[in-house]
Amino acid sequence: MGEEVPYARWLLRILRDKTTSLERFRWALRKAGTLLAMEASEELEWRSLDVQTPLEARARELEPASEPLIVGVLGASLPMVEGVLDAYPSAPLALVAARRIEEGKTVRVEVGYERLPASWRGPVMLVDPMLATGLTLSSVAKRLQNIGATKIVVLACIAAPEGIKRLAEASPSAVLYTLAIDKGLNDKFFIVPGLGDAGDRGLGVTPV
Repeated sequence: MGEEVPYARWLLRILRDKTTSLERFRWALRKAGTLLAMEASEELEWRSLDVQTPLEARARELEPASEPLIVGVLGASLPMVEGVLDAYPSAPLALVAARRIEEGKTVRVEVGYERLPASWRGPVMLVDPMLATGLTLSSVAKRLQNIGATKIVVLACIAAPEGIKRLAEASPSAVLYTLAIDKGLNDKFFIVPGLGDAGDRGLGVTPV
């Protein structure tokens, strides 16, 4: 997001705070999804149409020329995806499951499941709370390009410069909307200051 939005800073205050409850964390992620989806509406194509009001008057307003495909990265994105769907309730939803595997001083990503359309000739909103290394979102963005996506709009609560750089290299036309760009990654590849592990905090279950 270009211009600072006080509401966004409030959501970040809640999300970053280590004492935030599970319920409150999910709520803030969901609201962040809706806020980012609304901000990103300028990336979509819109058409104008006349509507009849209850006062027997006509007004000219807008509606999406086509619904975006919402793509959530499991499982951390689930609360955010709910918020995006609040903004675009008729949009189709696709899911991709990815997990990061740390190997010493390196990290890689495995995509173990995907439910994407065979083809999609339209805009996509790709949702993940954290754009850290960029490995996951770069991989998914390439898959979306391969099925014909005309525009990829990434929605992330917090992004790191390393992830932004990798995403731009993998998908130069992708557009990023984020609440904050933090200073970078630590030696465990987490964004600092960040908000910790968005999956653990948003799902309430720590993987074995």
